[in-house]
Amino acid sequence: MRVPRRRPTRPGRIAITSLAVVAALSVGACSAPDEDTAASSSMPAADPGALPVTIDHEYGATTVSAQPSRVAAMGVGDADTLLALGITPTTIAPFADPTQRSAPWNADLLGDAEPVILPQAAAQFGSQIPLALQTEPDLVTAVGAAPTREQYDILSKAAPTVVRPADHPDWQVPWDVQTTQIGRAVGLPEQAQAKIDETESFLADIREQHPEFAGKTGVVVTAAPDGGLSIYSADDGRGQALADYGLSFPESLQPAITNGFYGSISAENMSMLNDVDVVVAVDWDGANDRLRNDPAWSRLPVVTEGRVVYLDQQVGSAMSVPTVLTIPWVAAQAVEPISAAAQR
Repeated sequence: MRVPRRRPTRPGRIAITSLAVVAALSVGACSAPDEDTAASSSMPAADPGALPVTIDHEYGATTVSAQPSRVAAMGVGDADTLLALGITPTTIAPFADPTQRSAPWNADLLGDAEPVILPQAAAQFGSQIPLALQTEPDLVTAVGAAPTREQYDILSKAAPTVVRPADHPDWQVPWDVQTTQIGRAVGLPEQAQAKIDETESFLADIREQHPEFAGKTGVVVTAAPDGGLSIYSADDGRGQALADYGLSFPESLQPAITNGFYGSISAENMSMLNDVDVVVAVDWDGANDRLRNDPAWSRLPVVTEGRVVYLDQQVGSAMSVPTVLTIPWVAAQAVEPISAAAQR
């Protein structure tokens, strides 16, 4: 699961004493949020025998003894998974636009509900804790986030809190693992697995219908302000999307990946992309226009041969955080142009 868009940064460590004071004041001094500012979480019946359950994760284990009635989604993409399971969360962490409560892939499921927006859950997780706790959750999910141990401790004192599994780095939790983790926490493991199976079947159909992807390489990039390129690895959500379609990350670009899921290529080395079968350029604040207007970029064989696909900012943001809701929505926008490029 990736955050999206600009490279996500791990939230700065906030002194536990000051953050604890803020959280305590927010929870203790504020009355329950009004229904018009925070959604009351709806909850389908738990699977028989699914609860109590103990969820292992980065900071140990969390036991959920009874089915929660109010779930705060603090991870980017977590709300999508909850909505797909029939649960309306009390909070939602937007993908890119900090004011965005709903998106095309989840608007129908969200309906008229108005969960509290956590606009900085990716970059400033600690500052969002009081907002989340004001919704009085009895479960917090932060699988698609990178809380510090201190931040987790604050949350877990207020409500059972589930974060990413220990064997997956921050921002690199595969969508199916995220779905399983959250599904178990809310007592709906069978429904979660059904969503995973449905999504995997959907992706298998794409691979079957597009044999041109087999054996081809693909990479996702975005134009950087310095004239070079940001490049996303196979472990980033954008790279996961191409892998799900059947494309593989080019080994020749692996040295450009510097932190596990992100790296860069200088303007002088953009020719490294010429050996890649498909290059997907995702927009961010006019990045794709900068590429199209760059004479050096326009002369690259990968460009002149039509092997570059330009995706708009909303598609790129959704692509960065694969969920059971974004995957089919992104595919509807991206598969056909990627197919055309792969056949060049």
